[in-house]
Amino acid sequence: MRIRYFIFLVLALSPIFLLGQNGNVIIDEIFIEGNKRTLDRIILRELDIKTGDTISLEVLTGELERNSLLLMNTSLFSKAKINIKNWKEDYKIDLTVELIEAWYIYPLPLFELADRNFNVWWSEFNRDLSRVNYGMHFYHSNFTGRRDYFKIHAQFGYTRKYEIRYTFPYLNKKQTLGLDFVSNYKEQKEIQINTFNNRQVFRRDDNKAIYNRYETELALTYRPKIKTRHTFSSWFSRHRIDETFISNKPEVPDSLENPNFFQTDENFQRYIGLRYRFTRDTRDIRPYATKGSYFEFEAIKEGIGAFNDLNTLRTTISFSKYFPWSEKWSSGHNLRSRNALIRSKQPFFNSRGLGFGSSFVRGYEFYVIDGIDFFLSRNTLSYELFKKEFDMGTSMPLKAFRAVPLKIYLTTFGDVGYANNPSFADNNPFSNKPLFGYGVGLNLVLYYDKVFIFEYSFNGEQESGLFLRTQLGF
Repeated sequence: MRIRYFIFLVLALSPIFLLGQNGNVIIDEIFIEGNKRTLDRIILRELDIKTGDTISLEVLTGELERNSLLLMNTSLFSKAKINIKNWKEDYKIDLTVELIEAWYIYPLPLFELADRNFNVWWSEFNRDLSRVNYGMHFYHSNFTGRRDYFKIHAQFGYTRKYEIRYTFPYLNKKQTLGLDFVSNYKEQKEIQINTFNNRQVFRRDDNKAIYNRYETELALTYRPKIKTRHTFSSWFSRHRIDETFISNKPEVPDSLENPNFFQTDENFQRYIGLRYRFTRDTRDIRPYATKGSYFEFEAIKEGIGAFNDLNTLRTTISFSKYFPWSEKWSSGHNLRSRNALIRSKQPFFNSRGLGFGSSFVRGYEFYVIDGIDFFLSRNTLSYELFKKEFDMGTSMPLKAFRAVPLKIYLTTFGDVGYANNPSFADNNPFSNKPLFGYGVGLNLVLYYDKVFIFEYSFNGEQESGLFLRTQLGF
Protein backbone atom coordinates (compact mmCIF):
# COMPACT_ATOMS: atom_id res chain seq x y z
CA MET A 1 0.00 0.00 0.00
CA ARG A 2 2.81 2.41 0.91
CA ILE A 3 4.53 1.64 -2.39
CA ARG A 4 1.28 2.40 -4.24
CA TYR A 5 0.92 5.78 -2.49
CA PHE A 6 4.57 6.55 -3.19
CA ILE A 7 4.15 5.84 -6.91
CA PHE A 8 0.98 7.96 -6.99
CA LEU A 9 2.79 10.85 -5.28
CA VAL A 10 5.71 10.69 -7.74
CA LEU A 11 3.35 10.71 -10.73
CA ALA A 12 1.33 13.61 -9.30
CA LEU A 13 4.36 15.78 -8.59
CA SER A 14 6.40 14.91 -11.68
CA PRO A 15 5.03 17.83 -13.78
CA ILE A 16 6.18 20.24 -11.08
CA PHE A 17 9.61 18.63 -10.88
CA LEU A 18 9.91 18.78 -14.66
CA LEU A 19 8.74 22.37 -14.68
CA GLY A 20 11.41 23.32 -12.24
CA GLN A 21 14.05 21.41 -14.13
CA ASN A 22 13.08 23.11 -17.39
CA GLY A 23 13.21 26.55 -15.72
CA ASN A 24 9.61 27.51 -16.53
CA VAL A 25 7.06 29.60 -14.66
CA ILE A 26 3.30 29.87 -14.97
CA ILE A 27 1.47 33.22 -15.03
CA ASP A 28 -1.17 32.96 -12.30
CA GLU A 29 -2.66 36.47 -12.21
CA ILE A 30 -2.17 39.79 -13.99
CA PHE A 31 -2.88 42.99 -12.05
CA ILE A 32 -3.32 46.34 -13.78
CA GLU A 33 -2.52 49.68 -12.13
CA GLY A 34 -2.82 53.26 -13.33
CA ASN A 35 -5.64 52.90 -15.86
CA LYS A 36 -8.30 55.41 -14.90
CA ARG A 37 -10.20 55.29 -18.20
CA THR A 38 -9.05 52.29 -20.24
CA LEU A 39 -10.93 49.10 -19.38
CA ASP A 40 -8.92 46.15 -18.08
CA ARG A 41 -10.14 43.83 -20.82
CA ILE A 42 -8.92 46.24 -23.50
CA ILE A 43 -5.46 46.25 -21.95
CA LEU A 44 -5.36 42.46 -21.59
CA ARG A 45 -6.41 42.09 -25.25
CA GLU A 46 -3.27 43.96 -26.34
CA LEU A 47 -0.93 41.60 -24.47
CA ASP A 48 0.73 38.60 -26.05
CA ILE A 49 0.69 36.77 -22.71
CA LYS A 50 -2.23 35.68 -20.55
CA THR A 51 -2.97 33.90 -17.29
CA GLY A 52 -2.12 30.23 -17.48
CA ASP A 53 0.75 30.70 -19.94
CA THR A 54 4.00 28.82 -19.26
CA ILE A 55 7.13 30.87 -19.96
CA SER A 56 10.78 29.92 -19.76
CA LEU A 57 12.79 31.90 -17.23
CA GLU A 58 15.40 32.48 -19.94
CA VAL A 59 13.00 34.58 -22.01
CA LEU A 60 10.76 35.97 -19.25
CA THR A 61 12.45 39.36 -19.03
CA GLY A 62 12.36 39.79 -22.80
CA GLU A 63 8.69 38.78 -22.95
CA LEU A 64 7.75 41.36 -20.31
CA GLU A 65 9.67 44.09 -22.15
CA ARG A 66 8.13 43.10 -25.49
CA ASN A 67 4.61 43.20 -24.06
CA SER A 68 5.30 46.60 -22.53
CA LEU A 69 6.10 47.82 -26.04
CA LEU A 70 2.86 46.28 -27.34
CA LEU A 71 0.97 48.48 -24.90
CA MET A 72 2.98 51.53 -25.91
CA ASN A 73 2.20 50.85 -29.57
CA THR A 74 -1.51 51.35 -28.86
CA SER A 75 -0.80 55.07 -28.21
CA LEU A 76 -3.06 54.80 -25.15
CA PHE A 77 -0.22 55.22 -22.66
CA SER A 78 2.72 57.51 -22.12
CA LYS A 79 4.39 54.83 -20.02
CA ALA A 80 3.86 51.08 -19.68
CA LYS A 81 5.91 48.65 -17.62
CA ILE A 82 5.22 45.02 -16.72
CA ASN A 83 6.91 43.67 -13.58
CA ILE A 84 6.78 40.51 -11.50
CA LYS A 85 4.62 41.13 -8.45
CA ASN A 86 4.75 37.81 -6.59
CA TRP A 87 6.63 34.53 -6.76
CA LYS A 88 4.34 31.75 -5.61
CA GLU A 89 4.64 28.09 -4.94
CA ASP A 90 4.34 25.60 -7.77
CA TYR A 91 6.43 27.91 -9.98
CA LYS A 92 3.62 30.44 -10.39
CA ILE A 93 4.04 34.20 -10.63
CA ASP A 94 1.79 37.27 -10.57
CA LEU A 95 2.45 40.19 -12.90
CA THR A 96 1.72 43.88 -12.46
CA VAL A 97 1.05 46.12 -15.45
CA GLU A 98 2.00 49.66 -14.37
CA LEU A 99 0.56 52.36 -16.63
CA ILE A 100 0.47 56.09 -17.07
CA GLU A 101 -2.35 56.92 -19.46
CA ALA A 102 -1.71 59.30 -22.32
CA TRP A 103 -3.65 62.50 -22.78
CA TYR A 104 -6.68 61.43 -24.80
CA ILE A 105 -8.59 64.64 -25.46
CA TYR A 106 -7.07 67.06 -27.96
CA PRO A 107 -9.01 70.17 -28.91
CA LEU A 108 -6.13 71.43 -31.04
CA PRO A 109 -5.72 74.50 -33.21
CA LEU A 110 -4.77 73.42 -36.70
CA PHE A 111 -1.91 74.98 -38.63
CA GLU A 112 -0.41 72.94 -41.46
CA LEU A 113 1.11 73.37 -44.88
CA ALA A 114 -1.08 72.49 -47.85
CA ASP A 115 1.86 71.47 -50.03
CA ARG A 116 3.38 68.00 -50.20
CA ASN A 117 6.28 68.84 -47.91
CA PHE A 118 8.00 71.71 -46.14
CA ASN A 119 10.66 72.24 -48.80
CA VAL A 120 8.15 72.63 -51.64
CA TRP A 121 6.32 75.30 -49.64
CA TRP A 122 9.52 77.05 -48.56
CA SER A 123 11.39 77.07 -51.88
CA GLU A 124 8.85 76.84 -54.69
CA PHE A 125 6.07 78.92 -53.14
CA ASN A 126 8.27 81.34 -51.15
CA ARG A 127 6.67 80.67 -47.75
CA ASP A 128 3.30 81.82 -49.08
CA LEU A 129 0.91 81.90 -46.10
CA SER A 130 -2.09 81.57 -48.42
CA ARG A 131 -0.96 77.96 -48.87
CA VAL A 132 -1.54 77.18 -45.20
CA ASN A 133 -4.48 75.38 -43.63
CA TYR A 134 -5.83 76.51 -40.27
CA GLY A 135 -8.77 75.68 -38.07
CA MET A 136 -9.57 73.30 -35.21
CA HIS A 137 -9.85 69.61 -34.77
CA PHE A 138 -11.15 67.82 -31.75
CA TYR A 139 -10.33 64.19 -31.22
CA HIS A 140 -10.62 61.71 -28.41
CA SER A 141 -8.41 58.65 -28.80
CA ASN A 142 -10.13 56.65 -26.03
CA PHE A 143 -13.70 57.88 -26.13
CA THR A 144 -15.37 55.25 -23.93
CA GLY A 145 -12.27 53.54 -22.54
CA ARG A 146 -12.42 50.91 -25.29
CA ARG A 147 -9.69 52.40 -27.49
CA ASP A 148 -12.39 53.94 -29.68
CA TYR A 149 -11.39 56.99 -31.66
CA PHE A 150 -13.69 59.99 -32.27
CA LYS A 151 -12.74 63.00 -34.38
CA ILE A 152 -14.37 66.22 -35.59
CA HIS A 153 -12.35 68.36 -37.98
CA ALA A 154 -13.03 71.88 -39.26
CA GLN A 155 -10.39 73.39 -41.55
CA PHE A 156 -10.09 76.64 -43.48
CA GLY A 157 -7.44 78.43 -45.50
CA TYR A 158 -6.03 76.81 -48.64
CA THR A 159 -8.38 73.83 -48.29
CA ARG A 160 -11.76 74.07 -46.62
CA LYS A 161 -12.50 70.71 -45.07
CA TYR A 162 -15.02 69.19 -42.67
CA GLU A 163 -14.69 65.64 -41.36
CA ILE A 164 -16.21 63.35 -38.77
CA ARG A 165 -14.79 59.94 -37.87
CA TYR A 166 -15.51 57.21 -35.34
CA THR A 167 -13.59 53.98 -34.88
CA PHE A 168 -14.84 51.22 -32.58
CA PRO A 169 -12.28 48.38 -32.60
CA TYR A 170 -14.06 45.88 -30.34
CA LEU A 171 -17.58 44.92 -31.40
CA ASN A 172 -17.80 41.34 -30.16
CA LYS A 173 -16.99 39.53 -26.92
CA LYS A 174 -13.78 38.05 -28.37
CA GLN A 175 -12.69 41.58 -29.32
CA THR A 176 -11.79 40.55 -32.86
CA LEU A 177 -14.28 42.65 -34.89
CA GLY A 178 -14.37 46.43 -35.25
CA LEU A 179 -15.97 49.22 -37.28
CA ASP A 180 -14.58 52.42 -38.74
CA PHE A 181 -16.76 55.19 -40.20
CA VAL A 182 -15.53 58.41 -41.81
CA SER A 183 -17.23 61.11 -43.84
CA ASN A 184 -15.66 64.31 -45.17
CA TYR A 185 -16.12 67.21 -47.55
CA LYS A 186 -13.45 69.55 -48.88
CA GLU A 187 -13.10 72.32 -51.44
CA GLN A 188 -10.24 74.38 -52.88
CA LYS A 189 -9.71 77.45 -55.03
CA GLU A 190 -6.62 75.80 -56.51
CA ILE A 191 -5.89 72.35 -57.90
CA GLN A 192 -3.12 70.51 -59.72
CA ILE A 193 -4.33 70.39 -63.30
CA ASN A 194 -1.28 68.78 -64.91
CA THR A 195 2.37 67.75 -64.49
CA PHE A 196 5.24 69.34 -66.43
CA ASN A 197 8.91 68.44 -65.96
CA ASN A 198 7.72 66.35 -63.04
CA ARG A 199 6.50 69.49 -61.29
CA GLN A 200 2.91 70.08 -60.30
CA VAL A 201 1.06 72.59 -62.51
CA PHE A 202 -1.60 74.41 -60.51
CA ARG A 203 -4.54 76.52 -61.59
CA ARG A 204 -6.38 78.90 -59.29
CA ASP A 205 -9.47 81.09 -59.14
CA ASP A 206 -9.43 83.54 -56.25
CA ASN A 207 -13.16 84.22 -56.61
CA LYS A 208 -14.55 80.71 -56.17
CA ALA A 209 -13.80 77.10 -55.30
CA ILE A 210 -12.88 75.23 -58.46
CA TYR A 211 -12.64 71.76 -56.90
CA ASN A 212 -14.66 69.91 -54.28
CA ARG A 213 -14.80 66.36 -53.02
CA TYR A 214 -17.20 64.36 -50.87
CA GLU A 215 -16.35 60.91 -49.50
CA THR A 216 -17.92 58.56 -47.00
CA GLU A 217 -16.49 55.16 -46.02
CA LEU A 218 -17.43 52.23 -43.79
CA ALA A 219 -14.87 49.59 -42.85
CA LEU A 220 -15.07 46.29 -40.98
CA THR A 221 -11.90 45.07 -39.29
CA TYR A 222 -11.11 41.51 -38.21
CA ARG A 223 -8.17 41.07 -35.86
CA PRO A 224 -7.84 37.41 -34.89
CA LYS A 225 -4.40 37.96 -33.37
CA ILE A 226 -2.61 40.94 -31.89
CA LYS A 227 -0.25 41.38 -34.83
CA THR A 228 -2.63 40.45 -37.67
CA ARG A 229 -5.48 42.51 -39.09
CA HIS A 230 -7.91 42.19 -42.03
CA THR A 231 -9.87 45.24 -43.20
CA PHE A 232 -12.82 45.19 -45.60
CA SER A 233 -14.15 48.60 -46.63
CA SER A 234 -16.48 50.25 -49.11
CA TRP A 235 -16.82 53.93 -49.90
CA PHE A 236 -18.53 56.42 -52.17
CA SER A 237 -16.47 59.23 -53.69
CA ARG A 238 -17.53 62.25 -55.71
CA HIS A 239 -15.08 64.76 -57.22
CA ARG A 240 -16.08 67.89 -59.09
CA ILE A 241 -13.91 70.46 -60.88
CA ASP A 242 -14.83 73.71 -62.60
CA GLU A 243 -15.52 72.89 -66.24
CA THR A 244 -13.26 75.72 -67.39
CA PHE A 245 -10.19 73.69 -66.53
CA ILE A 246 -11.02 70.50 -68.40
CA SER A 247 -13.14 71.60 -71.36
CA ASN A 248 -12.08 71.50 -75.00
CA LYS A 249 -13.78 74.77 -75.82
CA PRO A 250 -11.76 76.92 -78.26
CA GLU A 251 -12.02 79.97 -76.03
CA VAL A 252 -10.21 78.18 -73.20
CA PRO A 253 -6.41 78.67 -73.32
CA ASP A 254 -4.45 75.45 -73.82
CA SER A 255 -2.50 76.08 -70.64
CA LEU A 256 -5.70 75.87 -68.61
CA GLU A 257 -7.15 72.67 -69.99
CA ASN A 258 -6.57 68.99 -69.48
CA PRO A 259 -9.11 66.87 -71.34
CA ASN A 260 -7.66 63.77 -69.68
CA PHE A 261 -8.24 65.07 -66.17
CA PHE A 262 -11.30 62.84 -65.59
CA GLN A 263 -11.09 61.37 -69.09
CA THR A 264 -14.77 62.03 -69.73
CA ASP A 265 -16.84 64.88 -71.11
CA GLU A 266 -18.09 65.60 -67.60
CA ASN A 267 -16.54 67.84 -64.99
CA PHE A 268 -17.20 65.34 -62.21
CA GLN A 269 -16.25 61.82 -61.23
CA ARG A 270 -18.37 59.47 -59.07
CA TYR A 271 -17.65 55.91 -58.10
CA ILE A 272 -18.08 53.25 -55.44
CA GLY A 273 -14.91 51.57 -54.23
CA LEU A 274 -14.03 48.33 -52.47
CA ARG A 275 -10.84 47.68 -50.52
CA TYR A 276 -9.28 44.70 -48.79
CA ARG A 277 -6.18 45.16 -46.66
CA PHE A 278 -4.14 42.61 -44.73
CA THR A 279 -1.41 43.64 -42.29
CA ARG A 280 0.99 41.80 -40.03
CA ASP A 281 2.99 44.02 -37.72
CA THR A 282 5.82 42.71 -35.50
CA ARG A 283 7.73 46.01 -35.12
CA ASP A 284 9.10 46.76 -31.67
CA ILE A 285 8.31 50.50 -31.77
CA ARG A 286 5.94 51.41 -34.57
CA PRO A 287 6.74 55.14 -34.87
CA TYR A 288 10.49 54.41 -35.14
CA ALA A 289 11.22 50.70 -35.39
CA THR A 290 14.64 49.13 -34.85
CA LYS A 291 13.50 45.49 -34.76
CA GLY A 292 10.78 43.35 -36.31
CA SER A 293 8.87 43.60 -39.58
CA TYR A 294 5.74 44.99 -41.21
CA PHE A 295 3.83 43.45 -44.13
CA GLU A 296 0.82 44.91 -45.92
CA PHE A 297 -1.19 43.69 -48.89
CA GLU A 298 -3.94 45.88 -50.34
CA ALA A 299 -6.35 45.33 -53.23
CA ILE A 300 -8.56 48.22 -54.40
CA LYS A 301 -11.38 48.22 -56.95
CA GLU A 302 -12.72 51.64 -57.93
CA GLY A 303 -15.86 51.78 -60.02
CA ILE A 304 -18.69 49.31 -59.38
CA GLY A 305 -22.47 49.46 -59.35
CA ALA A 306 -24.55 52.52 -60.22
CA PHE A 307 -21.69 55.02 -60.49
CA ASN A 308 -19.00 53.93 -62.89
CA ASP A 309 -17.06 57.03 -63.96
CA LEU A 310 -13.87 55.19 -63.05
CA ASN A 311 -12.68 51.64 -63.61
CA THR A 312 -9.45 50.66 -61.81
CA LEU A 313 -8.15 47.57 -60.07
CA ARG A 314 -4.75 47.63 -58.39
CA THR A 315 -2.75 45.88 -55.72
CA THR A 316 -0.07 47.26 -53.42
CA ILE A 317 2.43 45.20 -51.45
CA SER A 318 4.61 46.75 -48.72
CA PHE A 319 7.25 44.99 -46.67
CA SER A 320 9.60 46.46 -44.07
CA LYS A 321 12.29 44.65 -42.11
CA TYR A 322 14.32 46.10 -39.24
CA PHE A 323 17.60 44.64 -37.95
CA PRO A 324 19.18 45.52 -34.56
CA TRP A 325 22.87 44.95 -35.34
CA SER A 326 24.02 46.02 -31.88
CA GLU A 327 22.85 48.10 -28.94
CA LYS A 328 23.37 51.32 -30.94
CA TRP A 329 23.23 50.27 -34.60
CA SER A 330 20.14 49.22 -36.55
CA SER A 331 18.92 49.24 -40.12
CA GLY A 332 15.54 49.48 -41.83
CA HIS A 333 14.69 48.19 -45.31
CA ASN A 334 11.37 49.11 -46.92
CA LEU A 335 9.97 47.76 -50.19
CA ARG A 336 6.72 48.91 -51.80
CA SER A 337 5.23 47.90 -55.12
CA ARG A 338 1.97 48.91 -56.78
CA ASN A 339 0.58 47.17 -59.83
CA ALA A 340 -2.46 48.10 -61.93
CA LEU A 341 -4.37 44.98 -62.97
CA ILE A 342 -6.59 46.95 -65.36
CA ARG A 343 -4.09 48.24 -67.91
CA SER A 344 -6.33 50.57 -69.93
CA LYS A 345 -5.59 54.30 -69.92
CA GLN A 346 -6.60 55.90 -66.62
CA PRO A 347 -7.60 59.52 -65.93
CA PHE A 348 -4.78 61.91 -65.07
CA PHE A 349 -6.49 62.57 -61.72
CA ASN A 350 -6.10 58.91 -60.77
CA SER A 351 -2.51 58.35 -61.96
CA ARG A 352 -0.51 59.45 -58.94
CA GLY A 353 2.73 57.55 -58.50
CA LEU A 354 5.80 58.61 -56.53
CA GLY A 355 6.07 61.91 -54.67
CA PHE A 356 2.97 61.79 -52.47
CA GLY A 357 2.64 60.73 -48.84
CA SER A 358 5.39 58.32 -47.82
CA SER A 359 5.96 57.01 -51.37
CA PHE A 360 8.92 59.08 -52.56
CA VAL A 361 12.60 58.69 -53.30
CA ARG A 362 14.62 60.83 -50.91
CA GLY A 363 16.39 63.53 -52.88
CA TYR A 364 13.38 63.95 -55.22
CA GLU A 365 11.10 65.73 -52.74
CA PHE A 366 10.52 68.60 -55.21
CA TYR A 367 9.20 66.25 -57.90
CA VAL A 368 6.15 64.09 -58.59
CA ILE A 369 6.40 61.05 -60.85
CA ASP A 370 2.95 60.04 -62.08
CA GLY A 371 2.16 56.45 -63.00
CA ILE A 372 -0.20 53.54 -62.59
CA ASP A 373 2.59 51.26 -61.32
CA PHE A 374 5.61 51.95 -59.17
CA PHE A 375 8.39 50.28 -57.22
CA LEU A 376 10.20 51.81 -54.26
CA SER A 377 13.08 50.60 -52.09
CA ARG A 378 14.19 52.69 -49.10
CA ASN A 379 17.13 51.65 -46.90
CA THR A 380 18.37 53.37 -43.75
CA LEU A 381 21.26 52.69 -41.37
CA SER A 382 20.78 54.29 -37.92
CA TYR A 383 23.09 54.95 -35.00
CA GLU A 384 21.58 55.91 -31.64
CA LEU A 385 23.47 59.07 -30.76
CA PHE A 386 21.59 60.08 -27.63
CA LYS A 387 18.98 58.57 -25.31
CA LYS A 388 17.63 60.10 -22.14
CA GLU A 389 14.39 60.66 -20.28
CA PHE A 390 13.84 64.11 -18.79
CA ASP A 391 11.59 64.51 -15.75
CA MET A 392 9.73 67.82 -15.69
CA GLY A 393 8.24 67.05 -12.28
CA THR A 394 5.41 69.15 -10.92
CA SER A 395 6.31 72.03 -13.26
CA MET A 396 4.22 70.08 -15.79
CA PRO A 397 0.66 69.87 -14.41
CA LEU A 398 -0.33 67.04 -16.78
CA LYS A 399 1.06 63.74 -15.52
CA ALA A 400 1.05 62.22 -19.01
CA PHE A 401 3.68 64.73 -20.17
CA ARG A 402 6.00 64.86 -17.14
CA ALA A 403 8.36 62.21 -18.44
CA VAL A 404 9.95 63.39 -21.69
CA PRO A 405 11.87 60.58 -23.42
CA LEU A 406 14.21 61.77 -26.17
CA LYS A 407 16.23 59.74 -28.66
CA ILE A 408 18.50 61.12 -31.37
CA TYR A 409 19.63 59.01 -34.31
CA LEU A 410 22.32 59.69 -36.89
CA THR A 411 21.38 58.05 -40.20
CA THR A 412 22.63 57.36 -43.69
CA PHE A 413 20.33 56.12 -46.44
CA GLY A 414 19.92 55.06 -50.04
CA ASP A 415 16.70 54.81 -52.08
CA VAL A 416 15.72 53.41 -55.48
CA GLY A 417 12.42 54.05 -57.25
CA TYR A 418 10.65 53.61 -60.58
CA ALA A 419 7.22 54.76 -61.78
CA ASN A 420 5.61 53.34 -64.91
CA ASN A 421 3.58 56.00 -66.72
CA PRO A 422 2.29 54.66 -70.06
CA SER A 423 -0.09 57.59 -70.71
CA PHE A 424 1.31 60.88 -69.37
CA ALA A 425 5.10 60.55 -69.63
CA ASP A 426 5.49 63.31 -72.24
CA ASN A 427 7.35 66.33 -70.83
CA ASN A 428 8.09 64.39 -67.62
CA PRO A 429 11.65 63.04 -67.87
CA PHE A 430 11.62 61.11 -64.57
CA SER A 431 8.76 58.86 -65.65
CA ASN A 432 9.72 55.36 -66.80
CA LYS A 433 13.24 55.90 -65.47
CA PRO A 434 15.14 54.47 -62.47
CA LEU A 435 15.60 57.05 -59.71
CA PHE A 436 18.37 57.02 -57.10
CA GLY A 437 18.75 59.07 -53.93
CA TYR A 438 21.09 58.97 -50.94
CA GLY A 439 22.23 61.10 -48.02
CA VAL A 440 22.63 61.53 -44.28
CA GLY A 441 20.17 62.56 -41.61
CA LEU A 442 19.46 63.41 -38.00
CA ASN A 443 16.22 62.05 -36.49
CA LEU A 444 14.72 63.17 -33.19
CA VAL A 445 12.16 60.92 -31.48
CA LEU A 446 10.24 62.71 -28.74
CA TYR A 447 7.49 61.31 -26.50
CA TYR A 448 7.82 57.90 -28.15
CA ASP A 449 5.80 58.78 -31.29
CA LYS A 450 6.80 62.34 -32.30
CA VAL A 451 9.51 62.12 -34.97
CA PHE A 452 11.39 65.09 -36.44
CA ILE A 453 13.53 64.28 -39.50
CA PHE A 454 16.37 66.39 -40.93
CA GLU A 455 18.01 64.93 -44.04
CA TYR A 456 20.57 66.17 -46.52
CA SER A 457 19.91 64.29 -49.75
CA PHE A 458 21.47 63.86 -53.17
CA ASN A 459 19.64 62.57 -56.24
CA GLY A 460 20.60 61.11 -59.58
CA GLU A 461 20.40 64.55 -61.24
CA GLN A 462 23.34 65.81 -59.11
CA GLU A 463 20.95 67.95 -57.07
CA SER A 464 21.15 68.19 -53.30
CA GLY A 465 19.42 69.91 -50.43
CA LEU A 466 18.30 69.85 -46.80
CA PHE A 467 14.82 68.37 -46.33
CA LEU A 468 12.63 68.49 -43.23
CA ARG A 469 9.73 66.20 -42.26
CA THR A 470 7.66 65.45 -39.18
CA GLN A 471 5.63 62.46 -38.03
CA LEU A 472 3.58 63.65 -35.06
CA GLY A 473 1.23 60.69 -34.56
CA PHE A 474 -1.98 62.77 -34.55
